[in-house]
Amino acid sequence: MFINRATFLVCFFSSFMFFAQTTNWEIVEAMGRGINLGNTLSAPVEGNWAPIVHEQYFIDLAEAGFSNVRIPADFFGSRTNGQTSVWSTLANTADQYDGGVEDFTVSPVYLDRVENIIDWSLNQGLYTVLDFHGAELKTEFLETFNSANSSYTHPTSAKRAADLMKFESIWTQIAYRFVDHPLELIFEVVNEPYFELNDVEMDLINLMIIDAIRSTGGNNSTRQIIITGGGSNSYQAPSTIGDEVLNHDSNLIASFHYYIPFNFTASSQEQYNDFNWGTNADKSSVDSHFDFVKSWSETNNIPVTLGEFAADNESGYNYNTGLYGNSGGPVSADRIEYHRYVAEQAIDRGFSFSAWCAGNKSTKTIHLRTDNPETSNMYAGVWVEEVKDALLSDGTWPICYGPYNDDIIRNPDFECGISSQWNFSVLGSAEASITETNDVVFSGLMAAKIDVATAQGYNKVLLSNVIYDGDLSNKTLIIGCYAKSDTENISFKMRIKSLVDGDLIFVPSEVLELSNTYQYYQFEYVVPDLTENVRLQIMTGAFEGSYFLDAFDVQIVDTSLNSPDHNLPFLFALYPNPTSSKINVKSEKSISRLRIFDTLGRLVLKTIQTENINIEKFTPGIYSVELMFLDGSFATKKIIKY
Repeated sequence: MFINRATFLVCFFSSFMFFAQTTNWEIVEAMGRGINLGNTLSAPVEGNWAPIVHEQYFIDLAEAGFSNVRIPADFFGSRTNGQTSVWSTLANTADQYDGGVEDFTVSPVYLDRVENIIDWSLNQGLYTVLDFHGAELKTEFLETFNSANSSYTHPTSAKRAADLMKFESIWTQIAYRFVDHPLELIFEVVNEPYFELNDVEMDLINLMIIDAIRSTGGNNSTRQIIITGGGSNSYQAPSTIGDEVLNHDSNLIASFHYYIPFNFTASSQEQYNDFNWGTNADKSSVDSHFDFVKSWSETNNIPVTLGEFAADNESGYNYNTGLYGNSGGPVSADRIEYHRYVAEQAIDRGFSFSAWCAGNKSTKTIHLRTDNPETSNMYAGVWVEEVKDALLSDGTWPICYGPYNDDIIRNPDFECGISSQWNFSVLGSAEASITETNDVVFSGLMAAKIDVATAQGYNKVLLSNVIYDGDLSNKTLIIGCYAKSDTENISFKMRIKSLVDGDLIFVPSEVLELSNTYQYYQFEYVVPDLTENVRLQIMTGAFEGSYFLDAFDVQIVDTSLNSPDHNLPFLFALYPNPTSSKINVKSEKSISRLRIFDTLGRLVLKTIQTENINIEKFTPGIYSVELMFLDGSFATKKIIKY
């Protein structure tokens, strides 16, 4: 993870490293705040649902301060030649399909129009998302995956094979058309598939389209592709994307849409009638949902964009006709606050966003589409100013943003906050809370403070880091941290929770007594054979009071150094290794002398001892031990002093 996008830190024996910016994370940050050009190219015919777009639209966005635009566009219907309806919808007929991508042709006139619009956008310096989106996409393709629909086709049918081929063909032609366009152009595989497709189906389509785009070469080899999952909508959609997709390509961005609570955001419709929003509970729901997405993003190391969100116009107002709706709609101040708060929380978590706006005639209006000279609105102006300003007003891009290294301890110094990579849990009858503190820190700007109001047992108040599933064979972990308390006579423990050969194992440290100044504490954990994963946990539930934690680190030492050296014609071993104080030597041959050298080659110890050799005062690090035997031969071995 990188901090402030300019700071890079590499520490020997540190568990945490900051990465330089990687392309997809950098682009999501640069995308920032944006708007959807809704109901324009996604209509069956441009102009049917919203005014035909003109270049001035993109000038308006750039001048207002937006940095991205999402362009929903449909390519089904009359825009692509080639039918699939001739093929059987019945099961086990897929082998009858003998067509190919060449059977379908996207209208070159339509592609010219799409390219012209995209070029207008790019010329204004806007990151531009081309989103496959529309009513005919739904009826001809997406709805055929849902068995509840009359248009359903069986997964093993010839028509399903033909439909997939058509979708792939369209995307391949789009990709070839834009193969040389700059990387500020971003492709989005498909809009809201999760209402019709399950997660497995969507994974297969994602993989198919990613490969189709990449196969065209040029800038498409590394162009960002926005994906989502199937089966679950709204903020849960990214979490259904399979690992095979996430690991398939390094230039992916995950997307979700947010219209919760629908009873408010769609309240201009008769069946929805909550016209107010903005209570603490309302905002807590947004916080919880967005934290879920952020946690998923951090766990899977993929950036996120909020592709759509909005609330209906004030009291159902139509900005084109000047008339209010018959069923009411959001209170104006609450509509404004909804846009402001959702935008703020997205930016605060490192999500770019594109607010939904479907034009002057729609139920969700932000830009009044006066870019088209023929537009005649009863409401004057270019924007719904209060909503536009709300989208641009608040939110700060997070200090810690970007991919984490695959570390045993992430965010070890809490500089990214107490909720990033750490999970706090209170069990049983214990009562406790966790906060960030910048007044009582060991180093940096932030530390964690745990206040235990009701104690029950060490393991009833837990601060847990991420699950690490890397290879730790023949390894010992030496976990360290700085801790203190302003409460007398309290202590804590560290613990490793691990999955070993299918069984959960909990190994705690000894009791670690706290003082009123920061002290360094260590816990050594020998990783058992067949360990599948490990997780660091801090246990503070045994005593009431305040606990301050900061600056965790981990040393990973190779315990195979303890094993006899089978490369020699005889056996000898140094133990314990690593060690904090003393070492011993055992050998099949008689030893006449032992010398220890530091990494600079300086002699730091010479002795004839072979047991309880005291190196307690050595600086932590790696040393070479040279043994001279009575027969005049030599051997060397490394030791680690911690």
